[in-house]
Amino acid sequence: MVYIRHLATFQLLGIQFGVSESTANDTFNYWLPILQKLLPSSLVEQVKKKNLTMK
Repeated sequence: MVYIRHLATFQLLGIQFGVSESTANDTFNYWLPILQKLLPSSLVEQVKKKNLTMK
């Protein structure tokens, strides 16, 4: 949820939560399908677009 709200990098999230950048990314991608069902689609689409441009 922090990623969606603040659009922070996975590196920053990893530091904030004490995990590696790849673990932060893996955790987000695990939860993304679940969040898609719970959150308004416009919010999830914004996150997807930002995620694609950062790769």
